[in-house]
Amino acid sequence: MSHAGLPEQQANSRRLPGNQRLALACWDYSWLTRRDGRACEYRDLDRVFAELAERGYNALRVDPFPHLLARGESGLISDRFDVLPEGGDLRRGARRPVQVQPRRVLPELLRRARDHGIQLWLSSWFVPDSQARRSFVRRPGDYVRVWAETLAFIETEGFSDQILAVDFCHEFPQAPWAHGAYRRIFNTHPLNPLPQLLNWSPSTARRVEEYLIEVPRALRALHPRIQFGVSAAGQEGNLRQLDTSELDFIDHHVWLSDDPRFRIGSAELLRMAPTALGERIQGRVAALLYRSRQSQWAERLRKRLHEQAEFGRLRRLLPVLGEGYVRNARESSLDWDWVRLVSEHMVVAALDEGVQVVNVGLHARPHSPGFWDDAAWHRRITAMIREG
Repeated sequence: MSHAGLPEQQANSRRLPGNQRLALACWDYSWLTRRDGRACEYRDLDRVFAELAERGYNALRVDPFPHLLARGESGLISDRFDVLPEGGDLRRGARRPVQVQPRRVLPELLRRARDHGIQLWLSSWFVPDSQARRSFVRRPGDYVRVWAETLAFIETEGFSDQILAVDFCHEFPQAPWAHGAYRRIFNTHPLNPLPQLLNWSPSTARRVEEYLIEVPRALRALHPRIQFGVSAAGQEGNLRQLDTSELDFIDHHVWLSDDPRFRIGSAELLRMAPTALGERIQGRVAALLYRSRQSQWAERLRKRLHEQAEFGRLRRLLPVLGEGYVRNARESSLDWDWVRLVSEHMVVAALDEGVQVVNVGLHARPHSPGFWDDAAWHRRITAMIREG
């Protein structure tokens, strides 16, 4: 089926107000941590928002740093924080500690978004800082508190109309993003990845469910106009056993390397090599492998996306594809034509499934110039998304 039509079962899905369609980019927390020194792509927010609009985007997924913007455990408001780099972050943020002032700069981000007609889809990666603020966001009530204070700040600044949705934690409950909640949910240190690889026990599922019910319910009571949900990656089986009735959406993230056949065939273990050479070779092998059997790999991605969309339809959730599709931290080794090809295949598959909110790809950001600079390609893809 062409993306010009929608399956009949789309009537079962929750829809955005006005049935609008969002061509989504994601600047995560980089918009605030890459403003100085060598990593300064977001220093001129007016310029990068103009570039975003010129490429046809009408929505941006971004981190307002709720754990830093809200009051600390002492009840005091802080103006400055030293944000620490996060390992394995797909070139998000900066490579060194950087001082940030979210209360000073967030209003400028909101103003530029309004000036250029960009709606905001808020999320948070709960990045580490020198005060260990994320360690204190542990319980459902902690997420409610930091997000309620953040949304109140945005409202006081006069920009609440720019906020369309809130994903209360990026890829919850995975570490490192759910750092504070991870120990409470899985009874282990966030550096232990094992719980992310296993099926959840009934008690673990109940603890996760507390957050999915209590956080959106409490925030919606304060801000009924905003959509509230959560993003997830690789946890579809576990999510199916949970009560999702309080969520407006689950933002599914799909990565080509989640497919074990592609992971093995593309020699992904080379990315773990101690030198840059391994990752450069792996990037080329992955591109060759995809191109050699692109219809096969695209169909496997499409099947995964269909399963996720079907789950959303059954639960009456807004269909969202907020992040993906090629993972590679060393961008100098990437074949950008191949990355764009994968992105285009995923966008078409998402539109065939009736997904209203579609990310063009991880690299749709100013600090990935190999992907970002082809403005004509972005305009073509974002037009497909907006027009459905």
